[in-house]
Amino acid sequence: MSIHVNHLTKRYGNFTALDDIELSIDDGELVALLGPSGCGKTTLLRSIAGMEFADSGSILLEGRDMTYEPIRHRQVGFVFQHYALFNHMSVFENVAYGLRVRPRAQRPAEAEIRRRVHELLELVQLDWLAKRFPPQLSGGQRQRIALARALAVEPRYLLLDEPFGALDANVRKELRRWLRRLHEELHVTSLFVTHDQEEAMEVASRIVVMNHGRIEQVGTPEEIYDEPHTPFVSSFIGNVNILRGAIREGAFHTGNWQIPLPKEAREIHHPEEQDAFIRPHDIEIVKDTAVPWRVRIQHIQPMGSSYHVEAVPIALNGDNGPHIENDLITIELTRQAYKALAIDTNDEVGIDIHHVHWFYDHATGTAAS
Repeated sequence: MSIHVNHLTKRYGNFTALDDIELSIDDGELVALLGPSGCGKTTLLRSIAGMEFADSGSILLEGRDMTYEPIRHRQVGFVFQHYALFNHMSVFENVAYGLRVRPRAQRPAEAEIRRRVHELLELVQLDWLAKRFPPQLSGGQRQRIALARALAVEPRYLLLDEPFGALDANVRKELRRWLRRLHEELHVTSLFVTHDQEEAMEVASRIVVMNHGRIEQVGTPEEIYDEPHTPFVSSFIGNVNILRGAIREGAFHTGNWQIPLPKEAREIHHPEEQDAFIRPHDIEIVKDTAVPWRVRIQHIQPMGSSYHVEAVPIALNGDNGPHIENDLITIELTRQAYKALAIDTNDEVGIDIHHVHWFYDHATGTAAS
């Protein structure tokens, strides 16, 4: 393993920022640390970098214990959210800085420094800005210069802390694609922090989902989205409808709605309150009046390539309706499906649920879906 984090714990007073973290990253991977603010992802990144030191546990880099070694011994390049460029230095000198401040015995010759800096500026496609100063650059250009500066010292590991967080949406999308292509070319082991799930899904080969100082799940973007291991992952990644009810007699009961359990979970009897998680695109609108699950359309929002529909569940025969978070069911339709249905607000329609994530064992986080 290129990076191995072993039972890492870090506390600030009574607050536990990292709680017994176990994580391994292979050589050449591009991994995202994803989670809400305060979940510990930046603390973990800074601990790997040598900017923070854990209270217990260890960090191995290429098999060497570097837990308490300073950053200068770890061969890391670090990119901050707000660039941290020197405004009084030109773009060229900013990129060259890490090479120029090396001890004399390790410092490259001036010709080598100039060659390497120009090579990196060409790599980030900004060689034509070498003589400008950071205040003269756009946010996206400054972030690419910050990345070139981190790469100048030829790091073994590239660590990025919310690298696109200060940029507007269009620039972020452009830089995500650019970072992915750059990683494919350089293949340096990279770890970046983000709270933007779309960013993590688009850029990373694997995603580490964190919450309250712990790792909830590690997997590819497809695994994280399609096979969430915990209720938190299911609700944090993508949009989801949360139905509250109980599992009994081979079905999930919520009000007067009954949703059959998958085959492998039909023997489970769990009468305590449970949640069922349903993605909006896993719900189909049908006009068949015999469908048992019925809703009234409250709002339709065109979203470009899709339509988002908000609907209120209908209680049948005077019974209680399903218990749903926010009292609304969200449905996602393709443009083609929406136009074929010809639905409008206040229409009463049926729905067909194609897939549900069940979390019947909260103690272990085991899911049947």
